Amino acid sequence: MPIKWLRHNDVTPLAGSPVFSMPASQILASVILMGRQVGVGEVGFNKTAVGPVRAWLLGAAAMALLVPGALGAALPAQASVSLSVQSQTTTPPLTGAIGNLYNTSAWARSVLLRPTSAEECSGSGNTSGCVQRFAGGDIAWSARTGARVVVNGPVRTSWWAAGGPSGFHGYPKTDTTTGLRNGGSKQTYERGAITYSPGTGAQRTSGSIHLAWSRAGFETGYLGYPVTGESTGLRDGGAWQAFERGFVVWSPATGAHPSMGAIRERWRKAGMEEGELGYPATDESLGLKNGGSSQQYQRGTIMWSPATGARALTGAIRSYWSSTGGQNGALGYPVGEEVRQNAFVYQLFQGGTVYWSAATGAHSTTHGDVHNRYNALGGAAGQLGLPLTDKLPRAGGLVQQFVNGWLVWGPATGARIVGHPTYKVWSANPGEFGWPVRDTWTDGRGTHVAFQKLETIWNDATEELYSAEAVDASTVVFLGDSQLDLDSWGEQGARGAGYPRQVVRSIGGLGYVSGSPAVGGGSATDALAQDRILLPQGNPGLVVVTLGGNDARIGATDAAILSQANRLWDELRRKYPRSTILINGVLSRYDSNHAQRRWVDGLVTREAALRGWPRISLAGTATIAGAAADYLDGTHMNQTGHNKVAPLYASALKYVLGK
Repeated sequence: MPIKWLRHNDVTPLAGSPVFSMPASQILASVILMGRQVGVGEVGFNKTAVGPVRAWLLGAAAMALLVPGALGAALPAQASVSLSVQSQTTTPPLTGAIGNLYNTSAWARSVLLRPTSAEECSGSGNTSGCVQRFAGGDIAWSARTGARVVVNGPVRTSWWAAGGPSGFHGYPKTDTTTGLRNGGSKQTYERGAITYSPGTGAQRTSGSIHLAWSRAGFETGYLGYPVTGESTGLRDGGAWQAFERGFVVWSPATGAHPSMGAIRERWRKAGMEEGELGYPATDESLGLKNGGSSQQYQRGTIMWSPATGARALTGAIRSYWSSTGGQNGALGYPVGEEVRQNAFVYQLFQGGTVYWSAATGAHSTTHGDVHNRYNALGGAAGQLGLPLTDKLPRAGGLVQQFVNGWLVWGPATGARIVGHPTYKVWSANPGEFGWPVRDTWTDGRGTHVAFQKLETIWNDATEELYSAEAVDASTVVFLGDSQLDLDSWGEQGARGAGYPRQVVRSIGGLGYVSGSPAVGGGSATDALAQDRILLPQGNPGLVVVTLGGNDARIGATDAAILSQANRLWDELRRKYPRSTILINGVLSRYDSNHAQRRWVDGLVTREAALRGWPRISLAGTATIAGAAADYLDGTHMNQTGHNKVAPLYASALKYVLGK
């Protein structure tokens, strides 16, 4: 039974309690005896009471020793002591799941010591639960979580301060875990966890923020221990919680995501959730190229690498950068932030620059000769303006289009400026031109480009591209087929008629309808309209068309020949509004093999007559000139044949031209 030590003169003995009076020597003997006997579970003391009782007993013994004559002498009456003994209580019972855990777990018994109260239960069915208190903590059980040990300490204190099992956390789902990093401890509950360390105190985590912390590795991960509780009230109903090395930020639209390090600092500079980026929409992605990392936000991305630091990407530039392969593409990591300049925006990357405007969209210039030349010309604010395409491969070189022209790079010529109309023609057949050897320039004749094989001129008035060959009134320009090969009857005849300067475009297989691979497979009409045949710019004295033989060869219809012939003649008139344009028929013999050639000759010369244009019929001329046997094959004359026909043609040409 419990024992109460009372000073005789200070306390009235309880009714029914025996009172003993004894000399000091007997007190000392009793003290010594009790000091030997008092222990856990004896005379009704619990373990926590043993220390104070023993201390009191030893103190009483000391007093007895210090009082003169105490040993062997009776104490004065006022120093006598009364001892009151009450009935000893029984140990609270251990039953059910709580008792089973206690009885079967040596660890639980070692930390909990002994029960100090009976089970306290509430609820029923799935909502039922019980808690039993022990000298070293609690065992809490529910139908949902089972029986779990809650060890005395900061975690348990925080749990009970929040209402215990009926409060915010609910019942524990794990036992208290101790021995964590830096002396920490933790326990998981139905609605989150409580985690403690000496440096951060006991903090609770719950919901999505707790899950985000778990993805980061809990207290051993890169966030470390929580240092605050959860705080609410951010924009759009958001919340946050601080950890040793960062934060977890949550919003209904994005969920919870860690925010830390250099990426978080860049986000902070952008105004955090109130700024242009909004809330983080993903966790940080690690292990990117060259040790980099990234994090996505509602309206952008922050990229970080050891070489470039943390940079933000937003809008069309971010979308473009992603489409080119991001940090793994030609551009690499951003090395600067977006810069706004007048009507456009640009951003620098490891491998080049991305430009954007509402009118042009997003395009880049990547490092190399084209990029360097563009920058040397003033970049987007310079001569070429903003890019309209990315850098593209072409014919073994590189090209890139800008608002005011193209940069065309050849392996041996470097990057040169070419105007839009000229580039269009060059790009269709670059082999005929070669690479540009200098930038485009403008004079009174038009806009020039010097290529490896020829020089071109674009004339804004006619919207036509020409060759830059010089012409004057003594110049004849021939457009024809292989009848103009060798020193042809046409060239000899024109010289005889007073046109010593000659520009000849003779293309085998070409006709008004018939096509040739030399001009991309199209007819003379199409090639001329598309500037795939370049004629000289200026005002030549005479322009002569010698076509139709190949149309006879392929059996083209009259309608097709006439339609295409009129298109070609109209194009020539547009190119040469002040020059004389003469239409030749088809050179032929009088034999049956050339009947179709004679037919086409008559077809085109009659059409020219209807238009009022000068024309020369050549039907049967080879026979008339005595050259019927001077042929290499069925249609092409040798040089002897050309020489025989030339005088006849010269006479006809003089007559038609009034010379």
